[in-house]
Amino acid sequence: MSIKKTLAFAAAGSMLALGATSAMAAGPVAVTPVEPVYTPAPAPVRDWSGAYGGLSFSGVSGGMNENTGGALLDLDSDTGLGLFAGYNWQSGNLVYGGELAYTNFSTPFTGAAGSSVDDSLELRARVGYAMDNVLLYGFVGGARSDATFGGANYDLTGVSYGLGAQYLFNNGAFAGLELGRRDVSDTVGGNTIGADIDTVSLRVGFQF
Repeated sequence: MSIKKTLAFAAAGSMLALGATSAMAAGPVAVTPVEPVYTPAPAPVRDWSGAYGGLSFSGVSGGMNENTGGALLDLDSDTGLGLFAGYNWQSGNLVYGGELAYTNFSTPFTGAAGSSVDDSLELRARVGYAMDNVLLYGFVGGARSDATFGGANYDLTGVSYGLGAQYLFNNGAFAGLELGRRDVSDTVGGNTIGADIDTVSLRVGFQF
């Protein structure tokens, strides 16, 4: 082996020995552990989609908002039983669908003998926000009621709207509270009467 190669190997060995000696003198190198990052799973959203139906018990109140033939009269307070059925679709927390609702009642206008406002039939569009097993919703739709006033029969039609909340149990049953108003009117013999029919309803049913 030539003298030059011998000198090169000797120099390399000396550098390695010096590096190892320096590392040993500095002591062990501390390694900082990396903390794992956990991403929480999204909160589960209860499935509100599908058909549903049930019964309602309502307190009924309200009064005239128009009477071209005289004074505006209040409705006597009453109660009514009802039926409803509908279908929901769901996209994430958004729940929307349609509902057909019927409420049976017969209540007179205060101080008007022989008068009455009878029943309510509604076709509604609903949209709501689901928070697990609680659904908050609003609705708007068309409404129809019958009325007798001043010896004439009126077919009252108009709009309905309101707000509600439902709680869904694990077995598919639900219970809820709903506030609704029907703004309806009709004209007979040149006289127009209009009425606001308000309900506070306890609703129980089953989601299929």
